[in-house]
Amino acid sequence: MALTSKTSILYRALTITSRRYYCDKNEKSIYQRHEEGEKPRMVHGQEYPDWRKPWVKREGEFTSKLSVFVEKNPSPDIMFILSQIPNVTRQKIKDWWSSMKELQEIENQKYIPERVATLGANLAAVHFFCYRYAAVRLKGKTEWIRGNITNLTLPNTFTDGYYVEAIDCSDFHHNGIRYEGLENLTNLNFLRWLSLKNNKHVDVWCLDRIAGLTGKTLEFLDISGCNLCVGGVYALARMSALKMLVITDPGPDIKLQTALSLLEEENPNILIKAIPPSK
Repeated sequence: MALTSKTSILYRALTITSRRYYCDKNEKSIYQRHEEGEKPRMVHGQEYPDWRKPWVKREGEFTSKLSVFVEKNPSPDIMFILSQIPNVTRQKIKDWWSSMKELQEIENQKYIPERVATLGANLAAVHFFCYRYAAVRLKGKTEWIRGNITNLTLPNTFTDGYYVEAIDCSDFHHNGIRYEGLENLTNLNFLRWLSLKNNKHVDVWCLDRIAGLTGKTLEFLDISGCNLCVGGVYALARMSALKMLVITDPGPDIKLQTALSLLEEENPNILIKAIPPSK
């Protein structure tokens, strides 16, 4: 019974849902599709070869009501869990559950084009960051927009005047923003200030994406507590508008110190502030 329960949880975790921001008028309901019947599968303009169809769908084969259990192949993840039945342990279940939570969080942070098409890049970014416990400040404003899904009210359609100027991700949920979530910085042409303090998932790949998306406008960047390496410094060198950089003290790391010195030499306008590592 415990394994069956875990299998159902796995299926629910893999079936991730997201908010729909628009309705496709051409999309047919499940009842319309049922009335029209199943359409033949086409590959490169030709009907799918009969020999590649499941045996229950081939002509002349016997079918019964029990065929509903074999018409679709089971999920490889479920098959893997079932194969572990003889050797299943509490630790394996914990490790599996942790990996499923990580996959769900990655999916939750992905860039949604439909959201941007409905709200615009700036308001869509406000939705994404604020509903994940980050704070956003708009251009020309002094107060920060912060809250959660229960007490925060934001427009659900495009509204002029929402120009994101600063984002504070120091309290971003689940140990911080990931590489997939940083794509939500796309087309924020007024962004000047960004704090990723103590975001454990920010690494060289994340810094490279930030440089590509905001390198021409971003003036302040706080990456203290993040995973900074020499490759990350190379990514920061692409940010031509950067004036203030806050990092964790590199300590005795000679390579990282040298890379930071070269960054200062290449960009004389930048000020690098190193703070002691948090205990």
